[in-house]
Amino acid sequence: MSFLRRGLSSLPVQAILVAGLYGQAAQTPEPAKAEPAKPSAAQSPNAPRVESTDLKKKAYVRPFTGGLTLAVLGQTPIQDGAFSDEKTNQTRDASTAGGGYRIGFGANVQVRLPRKFAVVGSVIQHKSSHSSTLDQYDGVDNPNTPLDDRKHTTIDETSIVKYWDYTVMLRRYTKDHFAAGHRAFFEGGMNFRNVKSVRTQRETTIVETVADVKPISPTRTMGRGLTGGVGAQFVDDFGVKLVPEFRYTRWIQPSFDALSTQSRKNQFEAIVSITF
Repeated sequence: MSFLRRGLSSLPVQAILVAGLYGQAAQTPEPAKAEPAKPSAAQSPNAPRVESTDLKKKAYVRPFTGGLTLAVLGQTPIQDGAFSDEKTNQTRDASTAGGGYRIGFGANVQVRLPRKFAVVGSVIQHKSSHSSTLDQYDGVDNPNTPLDDRKHTTIDETSIVKYWDYTVMLRRYTKDHFAAGHRAFFEGGMNFRNVKSVRTQRETTIVETVADVKPISPTRTMGRGLTGGVGAQFVDDFGVKLVPEFRYTRWIQPSFDALSTQSRKNQFEAIVSITF
């Protein structure tokens, strides 16, 4: 009986304890379940990939290019000409015929500048040939004789001249360097012509013919001129460029300027370059 009374007496206490524990458990919130993180726009698989535009920029005019050049002159460097003068004791009559060698070849380089500009340099070798005849009379003719009593000298010359043209120009393209496609350009600058070698065959006749190979002397070995031109640049898929252009040079200091042997002061030239 004592055991039953102790068990009954402790039953309310146990019920109270169980009810308290159940209420505390009901009031305690369950921990929130972590939701999966939503991918950001940069991480979304469906979002378009954004790349730096600087990495995708392609230069259609490179910082530095070089290549080979073929040039065709509109006219030969030495023009046809005639000369005549008469002094008290001397009379001279001279004539010159130019010819041959209108095709030249060389190399070119280009350095890109900001905006649409570039500096272009080229070295082109040209050759010219010409023949000339000089009839010179020295002394005074005696009118009482049927023949000309003056000393008559005839000089026949044939020469081949090799030139190097050094051209430096500022070029402006019609498109920005990074704009796609072909482009045209305008250019202007200086041209320097260097006479590298002269080969001459000469026959001098006074009483008898005397032959020699002493080369004629140019008026100046380095002449200057102003050059301008127009052209275009065509680019293929491999980056090789075809550059056709037309140049005009006004020679301020011609290489030859003696009697009838005169260099042309106006030079027209068609040029095709392949650059890499």
